[in-house]
Amino acid sequence: MPGTQVLQIFAERVRKALLQAYLNSGLAAEGVLHIFPRTWAEGTAAKAYSTFSADVGDYTPELEPTPVPVDDHDSHKIQEGTAGRFLLTHERKSGPIHVAVISRCVPGNNPNPGKASRLRSFLIPRKYIDPGARDDNSLYKINIIAAVVMEEDAFIVANCARMTQVHVVSNSRFWTEEDMSPGSETWNSRLWSRFAGGPDWISESDEALAVLDGWRQTVLAQGTEMPILDVLLQTDGPGGGVGQQLANDLLFGAAIHPDMPSAALCEDDDIYNSLRQHFPTLMAKFASKTYFARCGGTPNTGNPFSFNLTSDTNFLRGFVQVYRKEEARVPAELYDLYQSRGLLDPNHTIGTPYSGQWVPTDKQFKLLPVRLYNGNGGSNKRYHVILAKPPPTWKVTYTTPCAFKDVSRAGYSTTQRWVPLLSANPCGTN
Repeated sequence: MPGTQVLQIFAERVRKALLQAYLNSGLAAEGVLHIFPRTWAEGTAAKAYSTFSADVGDYTPELEPTPVPVDDHDSHKIQEGTAGRFLLTHERKSGPIHVAVISRCVPGNNPNPGKASRLRSFLIPRKYIDPGARDDNSLYKINIIAAVVMEEDAFIVANCARMTQVHVVSNSRFWTEEDMSPGSETWNSRLWSRFAGGPDWISESDEALAVLDGWRQTVLAQGTEMPILDVLLQTDGPGGGVGQQLANDLLFGAAIHPDMPSAALCEDDDIYNSLRQHFPTLMAKFASKTYFARCGGTPNTGNPFSFNLTSDTNFLRGFVQVYRKEEARVPAELYDLYQSRGLLDPNHTIGTPYSGQWVPTDKQFKLLPVRLYNGNGGSNKRYHVILAKPPPTWKVTYTTPCAFKDVSRAGYSTTQRWVPLLSANPCGTN
């Protein structure tokens, strides 16, 4: 699962755990934040990167008066005088449950031995490795960036590529639910100001649409030939950097060619409105009860690191449309839209009036082959079902399809990447 979709389930799992803790005790759930700087990225001389940042506000270390020893591997990442140092040096309330996988850290997998020694990982205990797992005798590692530990549950933020960013916002008073709500002063000025990107397409859809409309006006005034797919993938673009799966599936659902120049798209009211209407509709699926029920369930196992086959299967079947799919299931209304625009006619040129004959389908859906373009070394891959030809005025086009394997047959990647992010109760105490 890609990032946005994972985070929705992560948030839903947190909400459920907090509710269950309240139902069990009648009290609001409490947890302790643990951070592990030894696992954090350092960046390179050519590209700076920082995992951690802190907005301490009016909070002072004196509010946490008991000092504690600091691990040497953590100390050099948040040095004396750095904002957030108190998260390492001062004691916080602790519950009786500890995260089992943080008991031993080892050098990471960086090919540079010096960097591997600094960018450390935690060993996953053998009892959490399922029988028959790939490379059964090798050491399994996990990069735990941070964790919140409750009495019976723990939520782990982990990332095999160390690309997760942690931004700690502190306060001298307890945070409230209102502080965490979209539109609050804290939400607008402190929570998200550290990060690039625009409003969230799920919790702030009206604001996100306003950004999209503003982008259109800028394009109409200044013009840009950048293909729409590449624009959507920009972190500071109108899509907020939605990621390759969502960008490809979004354009598929709006019947838009990924190579279409932004200026051409914005000049066409029908095509722009297709994008504008489909964007919030697509994103809302990832906050639906159906999505949480089918893809956010707890595996029927005491091992939180077991691959969740049910979640994976349901996600690929029901919530991925063309990205890394060899065949697309196209609903009747969308199929007819493709027909009406001539997009399924290899003799038609996109952007010209379509005079071909077509008949509305009498099926609930049609199956169409998906083709991959820009797959040989290209960073922004295009997956679509369109057969019509791009016009010669488009400066960037990819017309030679590349071979690829359907994601359902591509084999399992390491479960380290996703499952820990979704796992509550890693010690199996429930």
